[in-house]
Amino acid sequence: GKCVNIPVVCTGGILALEESLMKNSETKKKIQEVGKREFLKKGFKDASLNHIVTKAGFTKGAFYGYYADKTALFEDLVSAAADGLLNQFKDAQKAHFDLIPENRTKQSRELSTQYLRHFVEYIYEHFDSFKLILCCANGTKYENYIHDLVALEVARTEQYFTVLREQGKLKGNASPELHHMITSAYFTAVFETVIHDMPREKAIGYIEELAVFFNSGWDGLFCIQ
Repeated sequence: GKCVNIPVVCTGGILALEESLMKNSETKKKIQEVGKREFLKKGFKDASLNHIVTKAGFTKGAFYGYYADKTALFEDLVSAAADGLLNQFKDAQKAHFDLIPENRTKQSRELSTQYLRHFVEYIYEHFDSFKLILCCANGTKYENYIHDLVALEVARTEQYFTVLREQGKLKGNASPELHHMITSAYFTAVFETVIHDMPREKAIGYIEELAVFFNSGWDGLFCIQ
């Protein structure tokens, strides 16, 4: 048969690579930790890249090995949490549409409240990220995060209402402007828990009361059958 040459990997080389990767990971983590503190303290606009690298104990060259600029660092700190909540909103909206063929649209309010509880738990699992988004994001693509969520929610809910009306399952009406205002007030109230550093348990109780208040208002405008 043919003679096969099997390359021999130097154990010392593997160890050196592992040490290098670990060091790189620790360097990036340090930059993230210091960057997060700087953004939380000063906001994105006033945060100093020089201050971040100095506090982290690295040169700008080391920083640029990981991030192109402070915008990239900020986005790395918040993007996973922001995208995760957005995807949960989309799942919630789909779940409402799934009620229609199951003839369970009367459960819309209950379903909304269930998802709200999930949202709040998720937000508190990523509290610092949402603190950055809500309080420190001016000058980044996340500065209108709440408004973007509201716009998405209103657009999909209007589509949901249209389907319900066509099937005779919705009575009542509200202008798109009023719908937007109510939804904006609702979302703003929910995120106040983060803005005011409300403890998790207190926030959960607050959300339950908030849901009762807004659901009562919606029920005054619409009757879903």
